[in-house]
Amino acid sequence: MLPPVAQREAPQAPAVPPVEPSTRFAARVGSGIFAGLALLLVVLALLPGMDGPALARFAIPIACALAALALHLNADRLPPSALYAAATCGTLLISANLLLSDDAAALSGELLYAWLALYAAYFFAIRQAVFQMVLMSVAYLGVLFDTVPAQDVAASWITLVAVIVPAGVVLRVVRGGVTELVRSLAEAARTDPLTQLKNRLALDQEIHEELEVARRGGRQLTVVVGDLDHFKWVNDQLGHRAGDRALVRVARILASHRRAGDTVARTGGEEFTLLLPNTSEHDAYLAAERMRTAVASEFASDPVPLTFSFGVANFPDHGGSADAVIESADQALYAAKALGRNRSIIFNREIAAIFAPEGGGRGLDASHLPELLSLTEQLDVRDAGTVNHSRTVGRYSALIAEQLGLPADRVERIEIAGRLHDIGKIGVPDAVLQKPGPLGSREMAQVRTHPEIGAEVLAGQGLEDLRSWVIAHHERPDGKGYPARLKGDEIPVEAKIIAVADAFEAMTADRVYRAGIGNKAARVELLRCAGTQFDARVIAAFMAVLDDLEREPDAELAGLRS
Repeated sequence: MLPPVAQREAPQAPAVPPVEPSTRFAARVGSGIFAGLALLLVVLALLPGMDGPALARFAIPIACALAALALHLNADRLPPSALYAAATCGTLLISANLLLSDDAAALSGELLYAWLALYAAYFFAIRQAVFQMVLMSVAYLGVLFDTVPAQDVAASWITLVAVIVPAGVVLRVVRGGVTELVRSLAEAARTDPLTQLKNRLALDQEIHEELEVARRGGRQLTVVVGDLDHFKWVNDQLGHRAGDRALVRVARILASHRRAGDTVARTGGEEFTLLLPNTSEHDAYLAAERMRTAVASEFASDPVPLTFSFGVANFPDHGGSADAVIESADQALYAAKALGRNRSIIFNREIAAIFAPEGGGRGLDASHLPELLSLTEQLDVRDAGTVNHSRTVGRYSALIAEQLGLPADRVERIEIAGRLHDIGKIGVPDAVLQKPGPLGSREMAQVRTHPEIGAEVLAGQGLEDLRSWVIAHHERPDGKGYPARLKGDEIPVEAKIIAVADAFEAMTADRVYRAGIGNKAARVELLRCAGTQFDARVIAAFMAVLDDLEREPDAELAGLRS
């Protein structure tokens, strides 16, 4: 079960609201102008022939320049209150400078007033911008009462305010349009135009960011790569517009099944990638299965039904970098395609070795038997909690084949097939294999796919005999088996042998969800089903084998049982 959204740790909000790069650049340009105007006052104060207290005129613009420099360097780091305080101090310093300046310096001071008010109108919150406008107007009015004749105060004050206030309103409107335009352009560059999901550019950026968060916090990050099966058929049979509509429907399904904080991106024509922070491979697998089932259900009645194949890989288990994790997920996806499509596969090393695309396809042959046998042992641990199930079935199969008088080389191959009989469970979900209670109809249907999946795994050169026995080991003489409902002599004797060995081992071995029924009860059950579920001749041979084992235990079997 996926962790609830509420339980996922929310990222801490930054102390300062994030600043768009374009806004940061504009703010620094503006504060640079402020610093330049303040320095102009310094130059004017030092010019020869200027009247007034030059030292005071020199000190105040320097303070203005330093305030502007602070705005310039720290606009994206200072809390808003500090920026507001700097602007307020700037207003008061400009006012003080005007009280001490001559006409030339006063003109520069009025320019500073105008700039500071417009800067606040563009970059500050509305309330603070209005406060700066009011403060500037009141301060300037006070300066005018002290520096110009009373009859000129109103005209001078109205002139400056009448220019600044409308300009501030216009800037505020422009700022909203510019910000929205920059945001929409940035978002468009990161969005797939057809599905409105994020694109590969956005995914590449986010996976590196999330990987750093996972690495620092010692957390997991899981990547799921999905590809629609046989999507070319949709375009070929229904046209590209129908294909586009199908992609939009798929995108809607994926987006509706993601959790808050997960990323869904379209990373190719019919390829989609999911980024699941702080999520185990098992939880990601369950998420992929839900999406796969939802897509299959959505398109089941379409003229060209669509299904999904998914590959799942996890940081840090399957790769230490973003590229390595994505590559592992891709290899798991190759395996899902090779195993018949319409399934989800979690990456492991054996899968990568078997299904890596070599020359456009997998290069599986008899030389891969060691990897295949190793893979069956991993599957045994996942299914039965022990590595010995398939080995035991293989050994029982060999003993039955010897009892039936089959040649030694054939006995050896039957033992290998017995060990490989469940390799198709690589495509069956853990949640189904490890379910403690009875399986539902859909879960049983998933389990019954494993002989065919096993046959897909064993489709390489030199494995033809093993393939034909593995795919038939759940067929029954009465024709009620699966997957092909073969009966009687249509079933290879080798498959009949594996079926009996598998059933006996499953009944007598303890599992995490139930105890074995014991050899005697298992014998009774096999005899009861002779001629219907199991071949009567194979059952008779196995009874003789069990009698021999009671008199003289087999060393290899004893080692497996210990």
